[in-house]
Amino acid sequence: MAQITEKGKGWEFRHSIWMLWAILTFGALNYISFYYISYKVKQRKWFIAGIIYSILFILVMVVSESFPTEHWVYDVTLGAYLLGWIASIVHVFKIRPEYLLRLEAKISSGHKEKEIESLKQKIAQEYGTTTVSEKRDNTNTTVLHEQQKMVNKENSSEIQIVDINTASEQEIAKVPGIGTIYAKKVVLVRSQENGFQSFDHFVEVLSVKPHLIEKIKPHLKFPETHSIQPAKKSEGRIVDF
Repeated sequence: MAQITEKGKGWEFRHSIWMLWAILTFGALNYISFYYISYKVKQRKWFIAGIIYSILFILVMVVSESFPTEHWVYDVTLGAYLLGWIASIVHVFKIRPEYLLRLEAKISSGHKEKEIESLKQKIAQEYGTTTVSEKRDNTNTTVLHEQQKMVNKENSSEIQIVDINTASEQEIAKVPGIGTIYAKKVVLVRSQENGFQSFDHFVEVLSVKPHLIEKIKPHLKFPETHSIQPAKKSEGRIVDF
C-alpha cells in the first residue's frame, strides 16, 4: 500500500489493525471496526455504518433461528450474510485513507491532551480541588507580579533628575509628563525668562496643568537663586561747583 500520511508506513500499519475485525471474522464482528474508528476520530457516519452492519448480522441470526427447516431461507440468509461481509471488507479499505488522515490531524492538533485537561478540570470542579495547570498558572502569575514589583521598585529608586536650566531639549523631553513637543516650549520660555528661578516660577510661566505638577516635580532640579538688590539711588541735590 502507498504511504498516506507523513508518519510513515509503520505507523499506518499499526493504526490499521482495526480492519481485521471486518476481514477475519467472516462478517460476525465486522461492525466493531466501524464503531472503533468512529470513536477514535469522532465521525458519526462510521458509527451509523456500524449500526447497519450490526442490524444485518442480527437479522441473519434471527431469520436462521426462526426458520431452521427451510433450506431456501437458509440459502438467502447465508447469501445476505456473505454479501454483507464482502461489503464491509470493501468498505474498510475504502475509508482507511480518510481515517488515517483524520487520526494524524487529531494527534497533531493535541486533541487528546486537550480532552485530558478538560477532564481534569471537570473532576477538579466536582471535588473542589485545583488542577496542576491551574496551580502552574497561579504560580506563574505570582512570579510575574513579584517581578513587576521589583521593576517598579528599581525604577522608583532610579529617578532621573535634570537641571531644568542647563538640560538639553532631548533631556527635558525624557521627563515624564513633558515629551518632545512640550520640551521645545520649555526651552523657548527658559530663554525668554533667562532661566527658571524655582519650580513655582516654572509652573507659573508655563501654565503647567495641576495633574502634571506632581508627576514632573521629582524629576526637575532648580539652581539656588540669590536675589540681587538694586543699588539705592542717592538722594539729595547735586552740588554744582
